[in-house]
Order: sequence, then structure tokens, then C-alpha cells
Amino acid sequence: MTYPFINELVACRFQKKQEVNKQIQEWLEQGIIRSSSSEYASPIVLVKKKGNTTRLCVDYRKVNRKLVKDRFPLPLTDDVLDKLQDAKVYTTLDLKNGFFHVAVHEESRKFTSFVVPDGQYEFNKVPFGLSTSTSVFQRYVYSIFRHLMNKGIVIIYMDDLIIPSEDEVEGLEKLKVVLEVVSKYGLEIKLKKCQFLKRNVEFLGHIVENGTIRPSPAKTLAVKRFPVPTNVKRVQSFLGLTSYFRKFIPEYSKIAKPLSDLLRKDHPFTMGQDKIDAFEKLKDLLTRCPVLLFSSKEEQQNYTQMQVNMVMVLYYYKQRRMESCIQSTICLKKRV
Repeated sequence: MTYPFINELVACRFQKKQEVNKQIQEWLEQGIIRSSSSEYASPIVLVKKKGNTTRLCVDYRKVNRKLVKDRFPLPLTDDVLDKLQDAKVYTTLDLKNGFFHVAVHEESRKFTSFVVPDGQYEFNKVPFGLSTSTSVFQRYVYSIFRHLMNKGIVIIYMDDLIIPSEDEVEGLEKLKVVLEVVSKYGLEIKLKKCQFLKRNVEFLGHIVENGTIRPSPAKTLAVKRFPVPTNVKRVQSFLGLTSYFRKFIPEYSKIAKPLSDLLRKDHPFTMGQDKIDAFEKLKDLLTRCPVLLFSSKEEQQNYTQMQVNMVMVLYYYKQRRMESCIQSTICLKKRV
């Protein structure tokens, strides 16, 4: 940091102020924050949550401009999901308050300082909002679970853990090993978000089941309910949502191009018919119950070069409530 700064207080109504004070008190009791007299102080942001409650966050934009970026990479979602191809039983664990498991270096805590109507505080643990928090946390969990990850016992993406297994017996054995590490390092698990020994689980926005993956119902519903964009920001949101599942859509880039063009600075924002058609087509393709089939390791070894040839096929998927859905299957095309 090259210069100190103090931001103005954010005005809070009485009810919101009570919620802020409650959160501050909880963090103090848990040792997550402490009182501060730092010459740096960022403002708070109150983010609405379900149930008419709010989440206390800190606006670290000024701090982030000065931070040296941590380049520790996040794993690719597709790579993570691909590691589940041989499993039939899954357990997912969710780390509670993930970032708060990692301590902030003593000399750096002053930079995390923030102000509220009743005082000034700084974080003892890594807070949300810093540009380095994600990479720091990913490095931390990797350092703890690396030996188990190398053995294929657990797969990790941020605070989401999944334990793949062939059957329930193996699943219990692996779960015991993982929980021993969790206990050793004092990690907290959010039980209500965990799924134990399931044949069908939701992980990273996908439903994983018996060698197949598909977008989760919550994600497809979000796509289905997405209104026609009225500005560039809404176009960005829609493309961000659909692009996450582009592997399910043949020629995604080609279909999305009319919408992508709206993001160019030299392109005026006009939702013409070609844009609306592209918008509706992407929604339609993602809400038709698309399914991706994992290829087996034996099949992969037979390919000198793997190419993904997306083919739309009609077939019946007779399982639970998925009968008579139009499926999107990704096949591997062997080079001749």
C-alpha cells in the first residue's frame, strides 16, 4: 500500500444497524476480527439474502487496486467433473465459512480494516472481497488434502469437497479418512449442505449420476426464467450463466455470437430479432434436459486424438421424472 485511506461510513437504518452489530459481535467472539486503529479503512456493504436478512461484506476495491495478485490457479470445472467418471456413489462436504479457516499475517491485518457506525475493526482471518482470498484459500485446502487428492480419495473445488467411490462400503472408508483430516486441522463442516453416500448428487451446478452429468434443476430454471436482456450488463449475466454449460450445447459460440456482439464497444445495444432468436435458442437447448456421458478410461486410450463432436440425439431417459426428454449427448469421435 502506498497511502492510507479512510472511507466514509455507510448509513444504516436502525434494523440494519442491529444486524451489523450482531454480526460484529459474533465475529469478535469467534476471533475472526479484532478492534483496529489502522490508517486504512474500507466501507461495509450490506448484501440482501433470502429471508429478508443481510450479509455484512466489505468493499475492498481500493485495497484490491494495490494488492499483489496471488496466481495460484483454480481447477477447471470440467477437469474436476471428469475425475468422477468411474464413481457410482458420492459424498459431498461443504466447508463452513471457508476463508475464515485461514489466518491473515499479523503485519497485513491493518489492510483489512473496515468501519461500521460503532467502530473500526480488522480481520484476523482471510475475509471475503479481497482479490487474493480465493487463491489463498485454494492453496490452503490443497496443502491440507493434497495427499488424499493424489490418491483419488477426495476432489476439491474451493470449499466444496466430493468423495467418489465404487460403492457405499468404499465410500464410508474414504469418508472416515477425509473426516480425520478435517478434525486434525479444525475445519468446520456445514452439515445441512452435505450429501452422504448418494447415487445422485449435485456438485458445482451439475447433477452427477452413474457416469453422466447434466445441469442442475436450479440452473436450468434460472436460465428458463431469465428475461430478455435490456442492457449490456444483463447480456453479460446471461452469457455467463449459459457459457458455464456450453459443453452441453453444440456450436455454442456460433449460436451466442449475436449476443456476444452486443458486448463490443463499437456495437450499439439493440435487441434485434437475431439477438432474440439466439437468446431463445440458448434457453431452449439448456432446458431440454441435456446430458453428457463420460467416456471410460479404456475408450480414451483408443483415441489418438480426442475431438468433441457434439451431436443432438433423441432418446428416452427412463429414470425418475426424466422420461421422454430431449437429450444432448457428447460423443467422442475417433480420428480415422
